[in-house]
Amino acid sequence: MYQFENQLANPNTNYFIIDSSSSPEHNDVDFKFYSYQNKSNKQLHDGDLIIYRRSGSASEWGNEFYLYGAAEFGEIVREDPETGSNLVAIKSPYLFSHHLMKQNLRTFDWKFRTFKGKWSNFFNMNGITQISKEDFVGLLQRQKDLVPDEPALSPEEESIAVKCYQAEKMESYFINDKAKGIRTYDAVNKFFSDKVKFNYHYKSALVADKNEADLQVVRIVPWDDNKDIHLDSRNGICLTKTLANAFTQGYFTLSDSGHMIVSVIPSDDSETNLTLNKYKNRKIHMNREYSPNKKYLQYHREHVFKQ
Repeated sequence: MYQFENQLANPNTNYFIIDSSSSPEHNDVDFKFYSYQNKSNKQLHDGDLIIYRRSGSASEWGNEFYLYGAAEFGEIVREDPETGSNLVAIKSPYLFSHHLMKQNLRTFDWKFRTFKGKWSNFFNMNGITQISKEDFVGLLQRQKDLVPDEPALSPEEESIAVKCYQAEKMESYFINDKAKGIRTYDAVNKFFSDKVKFNYHYKSALVADKNEADLQVVRIVPWDDNKDIHLDSRNGICLTKTLANAFTQGYFTLSDSGHMIVSVIPSDDSETNLTLNKYKNRKIHMNREYSPNKKYLQYHREHVFKQ
C-alpha cells in the first residue's frame, strides 16, 4: 500500500468500490480511465481511492462478482455535456495479488454497511459504492494475506504487473526478461499466477483440490524458452504442489486432449511416484477459453517430458 500512503494520511480522502466493465462502450480501461455520470455521482473527487469490482453481469466467472485492484481517482480528461458523463484518469494503479471472490469475503468485517448474508443490493446499483477507510485497508490486506509467499515487489515491479494485466487483455503476450533494467519475472508471476488460478476457479486442474495453500501454477513452456508467451495464461496450469513439481521436472506430461502421460523414468521421490500412479491417465479440467494451448503441450512433450 506504499503508493497510497499520502492519500491514506489525508483526512479528506474518500474511498469507493467502483464497477468497471473494461468495455469500449463505457470508455472504461482498467487502471487507466474510468467513465461515470457526473450528475448523479458528485461525491467522487481527484485524490480519492478506489477498489475495482467486476459485477456479476460482466464477470467471466459464472456471473460472480470479484474485486481485483485498487487505484487513485485522477483528473477529468474529458466531459461529455450530451451524455453527462466524465472520463477520469486513473493514477497509482495496483493489481491485486489474488482476486477477492465471494468465498474470500464471507468473513470480511465490513464497516460501511452491515452484511446480512446476501450480496443482492449490498453494492449500489449505479456502480459506485462509498466505503470506509477501514474497508479499503482491510480489503487490500485480505488479498495480500491470501498469497503469503509472494515476494515483496518494488513500485517499479508493481507497475509492471499492472502493465502485464493490460497487455494480456489485448492478447499481447510478449515481455522481456528485463524492462528498463528491472527484472520482470516476479511482476509477471504476480499477474500470471493469479490469472491462471482464477481461470481454474482456484482448484487443481487434475484433482479438484480446493486447498489454496497446496496449489501452484506451472508454465507448460518454461520461462526461459519463449519470451513471446510470458503473459499467455494458456501456457499455465493450476496443480497441487507435488504434481506441479513433477510436471516441471518432466515426470509427466499431457496429451492434446488433456490426459496425463506418466514418464517411464521414475522420480527420485517415492511420494511423487505414488501420486503419479494414482492419477495416471487422469484428464485435466478443460475449458474452451483457457485450456492449455496444444502447441505448448506439444513443446512440453518434446522438450521437457522425460522419455
